[in-house]
Amino acid sequence: MNKIIIRIIAGASMFAAGITLTPCAHSAETAPSRFQNYITRQGSKLYDGDQVFRFVGANLPGIMLPYDWTLYLPERMNLPTPWEQEDAFKTLDQMNFRVVRTWNLPIRGPKEEPKPWHYVLGPGQFNEEPFKVLDSMFALANRYGVRVIFSLTADAGDYLGGVGTYAAHRGKKRAEFFTDPQLREDYKATLRQVILRTNSITGVRYCDDKAVLAWQFGNEMDHAPDAWHAEMGAYLKRLAPKQLVADTRHRPENPVFIDANIDMVTRHLYTSDGWSGVMKTQLAKITDKRPMFVGEFGPYIDGKGFTHGNLTGKMREFFDYVQSEPEIAGALLWSMYFHHEQGGYYWHQIMTFPAVWSYHWPGFPSADAQREIGLMQTLREAAFKIQNLPVPPMPIPGAPELLPFSDLPMFSWRGSAGASGYDIERASKAGGPWQVIATNVSDADIAYRPLFSDTTARAGQTWFYRVTARNVSGVSKPSNVVGPVKVKRICLADELQDFSRVHARSDGLTINNDFNALYAEYLFRAKGGAKEQLTYQVPAAMKSVKAVAFYAEDSTDLSFHVSADGKKFTGLELARRAKQLPPTPGGAAGKQRRTLVEYEGTVSAGQKYLKILWNGAAELDRVEIEHAGK
Repeated sequence: MNKIIIRIIAGASMFAAGITLTPCAHSAETAPSRFQNYITRQGSKLYDGDQVFRFVGANLPGIMLPYDWTLYLPERMNLPTPWEQEDAFKTLDQMNFRVVRTWNLPIRGPKEEPKPWHYVLGPGQFNEEPFKVLDSMFALANRYGVRVIFSLTADAGDYLGGVGTYAAHRGKKRAEFFTDPQLREDYKATLRQVILRTNSITGVRYCDDKAVLAWQFGNEMDHAPDAWHAEMGAYLKRLAPKQLVADTRHRPENPVFIDANIDMVTRHLYTSDGWSGVMKTQLAKITDKRPMFVGEFGPYIDGKGFTHGNLTGKMREFFDYVQSEPEIAGALLWSMYFHHEQGGYYWHQIMTFPAVWSYHWPGFPSADAQREIGLMQTLREAAFKIQNLPVPPMPIPGAPELLPFSDLPMFSWRGSAGASGYDIERASKAGGPWQVIATNVSDADIAYRPLFSDTTARAGQTWFYRVTARNVSGVSKPSNVVGPVKVKRICLADELQDFSRVHARSDGLTINNDFNALYAEYLFRAKGGAKEQLTYQVPAAMKSVKAVAFYAEDSTDLSFHVSADGKKFTGLELARRAKQLPPTPGGAAGKQRRTLVEYEGTVSAGQKYLKILWNGAAELDRVEIEHAGK
């Protein structure tokens, strides 16, 4: 855990003492940047120099904080590493997503223990360490040519703290955030801390950083009155006169408030259909010239407006409309995630729809329920088209990085942005010759667990391993080599994406991957009721068994049985560890909760078959069977 450093700044007392605020002064750039200009506004259009600036982009909440608000699982609540942030920017660059929107700056609650990801510890109190994550983000934004819309707090969506948290620190009500003088000054203290910060990597103050497209007051600040917006817009302009300010309210039924210090207005689109009509109505409400952007859009399949058959076509139609409407500056997908440093991807569930989660580039068959592959291709095309650029071929992915492992050949790798699959190779010598043992293995099928297990190896053998990445444009250079690996044991690992690894099963079992936030973000499960069963067979005597299952109500445990011949089975007692996950915050999952149960134990000699029997409603999430592999 990072050491938490509290730095107290003067905050609101500056004004109480009558001290004059010094606006941002120019700071010399000391790191590379692809930007020559600040983005400016003229009327209803944005400009990069003398060129109109338009964009397709994405919300990447995890790029600066741990976006796992649903369950607050400790293993997920980590700040992104520089490697993970760079993978995110490589993804944005490949898609020509020239704008990214952040999530909200987390603030510690008055009764919470400080966490490494709490940027704001209290009024005028800040944690220095996570701000270094912002420094890295802005440095990478400059290097890869991606502009940032930075959201400073939250009204709606305040899962990591927001306007109510500021009020709680002063013993006040949430609604007073927008009217109470002390709370307004507490918020301004945060604005000063962020906007006047000097980047520890680039040496550039944030208020001088051309990567900033706009400062946004917060997420969906729907309760903010016009007077608050006018006050804070003027204050932001004093702090950062060269940068833009974006409105943050999402109130489609209201007139669009225009203030001299607010440069951009926004709408979020989550209706199932008719987005072009919604935007036409909203544009007609703007009484003074301002560019509008779609701050979030979620093309979620509901079987009505969006279906599996029409999603891609409807998205192309929508972006044709956006392209044709010059007063729409751009649109940002909700939402995307990037590779995890320990292999695979980060994930988060969209709780309002069952089979929807964070999108991953370049799209994968495991997300066919949300037509991810077609959607990603459509958005990439739109991102180039809105800037009047031809769509180039996909770049060949860079080499992945194989992570270390020892006597069990079950492993992961750091993925390559834009890779659709990976080929696994092994050799008896470090220099080859290399044999391909698996092709086009996805790193988007398994969440937070080893991605591949070599079940064709045998105990007593010694191997060297490497991985190459592939996509439609070609194959990467090989990864680093891991080895010599002196194999002592083999593991049959089944994530239950399907039943291909199962020896036998009953007909009532089905594969479920809906509402994965109920299941610690793990992706696939074999779902069944009493008397359902499945059986695994391994080629050598089992040594140990691990299994993970989920139960909706009071659990009626699965039972485990082993056999030497697949005919006569005896019971297998496994140690049991249970963890009740917290209820979801709402949405279509309806505040449901699940109990996660892990089973583990050794197996007596000579057993080659494992039968798992359902004694009530349960979902089997993962099975690992270690054996000698002879």
